[in-house]
Amino acid sequence: MPDLRYHLHQADLGLLRIYAQHWGVEGPLPDAPAAATALAAAMQQPAQVEAVVLRLPDEARDALRALQRHGGQMPWADFARRFGPFREMGPARREREKPHEHPQSAAEVLWYTGLVGRAFLPTEQGPVEFAYLPEDLLPHLPATPAMPAEPLGRPATPTEAAHPLPLSDRILDHLTAYLAARRGHRDPQRLPDRGQWPYTAAHLQALAQAAGLLSAEGEVLTQAAREFLAAPRGAALARLFHAWRNSPTDDLALVPGLQVETPPPRDPRPLRQTILDWVASLPPDTWWSVEGLIAAVQQCCPDFQRTVPGDFDSWRIYEKDTGRVLRGWEHWWAVDGALLRFILTGVLAWLGVLSLAAPAEGDEPTAFRLSPWGKALLDGQTPPSSFTETEPLALRSDGRIFAAWRTPRTVRYHLTRFADWENASGRGYHFRLSAAALARAAEQHLQPKQVLGLLRQYATVVPPAVVQAIQRWEAYGPQARVRALTVLQVSDPAILEALRRSRAARYLGESLNPTTVVVPAEARRLLLTTLAELGYFGEDASPSTPLPDHQEKGE
Repeated sequence: MPDLRYHLHQADLGLLRIYAQHWGVEGPLPDAPAAATALAAAMQQPAQVEAVVLRLPDEARDALRALQRHGGQMPWADFARRFGPFREMGPARREREKPHEHPQSAAEVLWYTGLVGRAFLPTEQGPVEFAYLPEDLLPHLPATPAMPAEPLGRPATPTEAAHPLPLSDRILDHLTAYLAARRGHRDPQRLPDRGQWPYTAAHLQALAQAAGLLSAEGEVLTQAAREFLAAPRGAALARLFHAWRNSPTDDLALVPGLQVETPPPRDPRPLRQTILDWVASLPPDTWWSVEGLIAAVQQCCPDFQRTVPGDFDSWRIYEKDTGRVLRGWEHWWAVDGALLRFILTGVLAWLGVLSLAAPAEGDEPTAFRLSPWGKALLDGQTPPSSFTETEPLALRSDGRIFAAWRTPRTVRYHLTRFADWENASGRGYHFRLSAAALARAAEQHLQPKQVLGLLRQYATVVPPAVVQAIQRWEAYGPQARVRALTVLQVSDPAILEALRRSRAARYLGESLNPTTVVVPAEARRLLLTTLAELGYFGEDASPSTPLPDHQEKGE
């Protein structure tokens, strides 16, 4: 940190003379070197330092103490934001406007008193401009009272915590379905429980990759998935939390509504630990305000996630919906505040660390507190499982299957891979066995006997009709087919005979009775045109699709 000699030699003679007025340095100050020497001597006299500090306004004394608590230095951008404004002036303007006689902020008071300097200092990320207290002046400043170790933010108001939300580890079930869809090469966005997710597929993918369940290319790592699905729910939840805690994937890239053009070159793990430390320091069993914590962070440590202290301008981050560039201090809440909100009300709630509350049902969460599982997770321990997964499958003779959330995740994983997806309810998943489901199972090297073995092991009863249907499919394949047909129905068999002698004859297919025949849907317009040419008006009675255009070659 710069000393008094450096600090004073950066000032012009006019600024040094302003300093001298505060420090009681009298006599001629003919040039800057002489003034700097006289000031350096005065500013190292404890009695003089104490007298100058006592004359400071309260706001300036608070700013001085803040600098002392930060070790005598603070990024200039943070200092000016907290204790400014600070008017940039050269010697000529300063001589005209005399800002030292009417300072507008604590920052200007400290500047024109000579207590605070401004310089670029080296950091791990390169030079950064700091406000500083000269290192040989710092020991002479009055001792700063220790700040009380108070948690950041404030307790939630009764309105903010009016409606507690249920604590849930349902992410284990949604991740089970997501992994099964990836393993079965099916679209996770079409999963029956997709509407229940509070996260996106990208969030689940990042978490699964962090937990070693997916490869970098998105392929399910079967052995790891098998172990994860077989683990008790508490152990599985702990694995997900610790995977996120140690993941190199930056959470900023996953904040909803933000588009990060180039992820900042940083390790996100220390940042996560900082946020977890803030959470762990809060009073237990007390609802805490989400907005209050974020506002406190903005005041105490606004650059908590920035790689360069005080730098809010270099990252290129966009608002997804509008494309607006979110650069600069004025967008702190949209970027830095949004990251905090995402981790508090998103990730840590999904993983069971925090319980949430809202003003009313359906509102966004506005309060949080450490959950019954949270302390164990933060301490590296396994929380108790929310329930044991022992409920059997319910299988009906028509092939419908109900798998409750209490059915083992391993079983639901295999069913989701191949069975027809019907819907998801508050209690579990509804599937159906079909020829298409058995074909999907075969594509994934699950033979009919293995499907039957899965059902016999986990279903309460396997109806004989289901056993027969699976065995017959294995032996003969599909034994019936349902398909949509377009039919032409006429009032007199003679009309069909006339059509068979016309240019439309090749579009007449299988006869269902003397007046009804199967026809291609795309030939409907040509058939009506041909009938009109034969002297018969017809109509298209298809309920939803318009008549397709159809022209033969040469027409």
